[in-house]
Amino acid sequence: MFRFIIAGNAAVPPAALLLAVILLPGPASAQASPPDAVQLPIPRAALQDLDAGEMDAAPPTAGDADAIVFNPALAAIGRANAASGAHLRARTPIPVDIVRNGFAARQDTMSAAQDRSVGFKLGEDVFSLSTTLSAPASVGATRDARLNWRLAQPVGSGAGFIWGIATGGGSSLYSNPEQIGEALIGYRQELLPHLTLTSQLAMAGNYVFAPGDGLHSALTPEMKLSVDLAKLADLPWQTSFDVTLARKLPLVASDYETRGRAMLSLKYEWR
Repeated sequence: MFRFIIAGNAAVPPAALLLAVILLPGPASAQASPPDAVQLPIPRAALQDLDAGEMDAAPPTAGDADAIVFNPALAAIGRANAASGAHLRARTPIPVDIVRNGFAARQDTMSAAQDRSVGFKLGEDVFSLSTTLSAPASVGATRDARLNWRLAQPVGSGAGFIWGIATGGGSSLYSNPEQIGEALIGYRQELLPHLTLTSQLAMAGNYVFAPGDGLHSALTPEMKLSVDLAKLADLPWQTSFDVTLARKLPLVASDYETRGRAMLSLKYEWR
């Protein structure tokens, strides 16, 4: 640093004052930066080889005199995470189902005409959105495109009190929009090992936005008996047999209906 010293002699007139500028070095303590001085860090990532095993280096601490803002190993860490696929596993994949109905594996001139529809469905259980393009088999019928959506609280799979609620809707090019609502309440109990009885009461309704139409609703009590054959016979795949009996009781603009169903399902998970 520079120091300016003005020295005067009492015996010399004021006009003859001697002005001396002397360059004196300051003490070592004065050369250091004051504690409140702002230090701008210099990134050193460009001067280091990121692929030379520097990921294991300890990150700089705030007390280091040459601490840097940017960790030079961030790029290598990002490449390692991208290669491992961790960023993809962090997100739950959205299931996609292909809608393909009415297309037989083999057809000839004697085969009966069938209604055909193709499309796709996004999501399941809680929320789903589907769109289809259908071609009716009847003569003179036109093709139709339809969009459906559904939002639901799924019914639990365990024993005891069960409930579920859902709403949905749809619209097509050649029909009126429709809104659907469903509610279910019931009880599931285990009669014997691997034998379950489900008693439930379901209420469903739909409203068609069209003159002369409107609300349709019905109340449906249902009993279902399920046998878990996979656990009963110690099979390596999921197997169950269900028997269902239900009676539909109309409330508004619906018809009586009795239905029964027996279904054998097999599910094997390949790993």
